[in-house]
Amino acid sequence: MPVKDYYQVLEIPYTAREDEIKKAYRRLAMRYHPDKNTGNPFAVQHFREIQEAYDVLSNPVKRSEYHQLRWHNSGQTSRFASPVPPSAELIYQEAVKIKNYVRQLDVFRMNQEALATQLSQLLNERHLSILVDCGKPVLIRDLVDAILFSMHPLAFPYWKKLVPDLVRIAGTNNQLLQEIRTAEKNKQREFNWNRFQPWIILLIVTVICLLIYIIA
Repeated sequence: MPVKDYYQVLEIPYTAREDEIKKAYRRLAMRYHPDKNTGNPFAVQHFREIQEAYDVLSNPVKRSEYHQLRWHNSGQTSRFASPVPPSAELIYQEAVKIKNYVRQLDVFRMNQEALATQLSQLLNERHLSILVDCGKPVLIRDLVDAILFSMHPLAFPYWKKLVPDLVRIAGTNNQLLQEIRTAEKNKQREFNWNRFQPWIILLIVTVICLLIYIIA
């Protein structure tokens, strides 16, 4: 199956830096935006490809995996013949990006499903294997802390899906495991309180009204 040339789509060299990728995306997105090309199906389709290319090339982990995919699909003879596999450092960098993004969010209006999906993609099976085998406890601690921060606005049901991955990354680090479990318990208590809070308040109000009625 042929692999799209995202560099060609964005009209940039494969050595382009992050700022060059962003600049190219903005320029092309403005040119091919559907609002500026009403009735032009080519522009609409190309705009989608521009967004797809930017999503991959602006993400260090996805970009590295894309290079590997290009490498394997070209018979190891293309300009991507020296792929850089995803590393623990690249995965950590992406975790920090997500953390910084969450820091700026309005947690009351955010899309929790989208954030949970992004974290799940970051903690896919391949990345988990890399992290488990990296042998870098300091990086692992920082990465887990970054992901826990990003998970904080999520509802507890999302935590139940992500926590096992964090436990796997933590391995035999008991202190880090305890930190993960403590954060999970705090989130569960918060979830239970929010779930039963209306009934508790209703019960209190009912009791107060009953006492007032008896006294009166």
